[in-house]
Amino acid sequence: MSTLGERIKFAREQKGLLQSELAKLINVKSSGVISNWEKDLNKPDAEKIVRICSVLDVSASYLLDYYGKSDNNFTAHETNHINKYRNLDKYGQELVDLVLDKELDRCQKTIPATIINMKNRSGAAKRLVEYFRSVSAGSGVFILGNEIVDHIEIPATSENRNVDYAIKVSGDSMEPDYHDGDTVLVSQKLEMNYGDVGIFVINGSAYIKEYGKDELISRNPNFDNISVSEYDNIVCMGKVIGKLKD
Repeated sequence: MSTLGERIKFAREQKGLLQSELAKLINVKSSGVISNWEKDLNKPDAEKIVRICSVLDVSASYLLDYYGKSDNNFTAHETNHINKYRNLDKYGQELVDLVLDKELDRCQKTIPATIINMKNRSGAAKRLVEYFRSVSAGSGVFILGNEIVDHIEIPATSENRNVDYAIKVSGDSMEPDYHDGDTVLVSQKLEMNYGDVGIFVINGSAYIKEYGKDELISRNPNFDNISVSEYDNIVCMGKVIGKLKD
């Protein structure tokens, strides 16, 4: 579970504010106060909580319910979407509902769920996970999940316990970390943070990219990053947590 300090930090970063900027907006002495809160060395009082919620556009329940007792445990990003939804007219809300229903149906059909523990002839423990043919490290592969899905064996190690599926890299925009032809291992259980590499579907095309604030980053300097706006349809299909070794 994330702590109060971690939630304040996440909400602040989602708003693109420095600690010093947040300190000024909520009228505290210095960025050191914010830093101590985010490190959970101290906690803000009730008045400061109210100011933080107002500036960072989050609810008090989001900040304070860090023991996970609530069923409505929203992130700052999710709260922002809810606020936008409430400001739509009836037509806009119906359109969003339609897109959400279709995307949920698509993801439930395409997100790998089959994991089978097994042993090969040598006796070494293996896991069988779903395997997708390709994801782009370049110009984009149309719709992750429309390809024929196979299965592939991966070692049943503690490092691989969170792996949900494997996918082959196509292109070299993520070199030197990920090369054309590499098979990467992806988890849908782990939280994505800035700097992590993930599998993303943007407007129908699938990519492996680094997660940035307002863009998806190509680690190969010869390739452009992908800018992302609020009008783009973007879905994160999981966090890349390793590569399958030959």
